[in-house]
Amino acid sequence: MNIENDYFLLKFQSKQDCEKALSEGPWTIFGQYLTVQPWTLAFDPTQAYPSVVMAWIRFPALPSYLYNRKIITEIRELVGKVVKLDMNTDSRVRGQFA
Repeated sequence: MNIENDYFLLKFQSKQDCEKALSEGPWTIFGQYLTVQPWTLAFDPTQAYPSVVMAWIRFPALPSYLYNRKIITEIRELVGKVVKLDMNTDSRVRGQFA
């Protein structure tokens, strides 16, 4: 259901579907990014969506020998303000995410 300000209310058929939508994003639908968040009492559909969001960035084509803290720190300047660099970056505990 379209609420306003490009917000949509979704109802999932199962808890597993909801958890998948929340955990496996961000999503791209018809070339547009879709951010899924759980509803809260503080939600106000009259407020525009924030223009700044935190995201976990993936570098699937980055060769493994470049996948270290020094190189990722250099790349982050191209992305924007970095809040935190994952402490598991050097060990690649989370695959190709930094």
